[in-house]
Amino acid sequence: MDEIAVVKQRLKYAAWMQMVKACRESGMTVEHWCIQNHISSKTYYYRLKKVRHLILSQGEEYPEICSLPVAQPEPAIPDNTSENVTLRLTGMSIEIPRGIDEYTIATILRAVKTAW
Repeated sequence: MDEIAVVKQRLKYAAWMQMVKACRESGMTVEHWCIQNHISSKTYYYRLKKVRHLILSQGEEYPEICSLPVAQPEPAIPDNTSENVTLRLTGMSIEIPRGIDEYTIATILRAVKTAW
């Protein structure tokens, strides 16, 4: 690769590393972060894969990305609530226990939407 191409590639990977770092430090899920930042999750995971391969091949040059904290998604309903959440619709009542994950809530709501 010529010198200019090498510089372009390094800049591209540096930007991708910053993207991964920003996502992980945001505390959001990847999907939410991608929506908020107008990037498809497919693109995010493609870039993450490329960054990981770069780290494996030249890890000592990029130590900051190796020590990034992994964001843990928060429960959709905080654990400090003592009661369940109840959704009441015409002729229907859905009780959601505390601490349930977002995926399960989304699945329930999709099922309700389909049935309604």
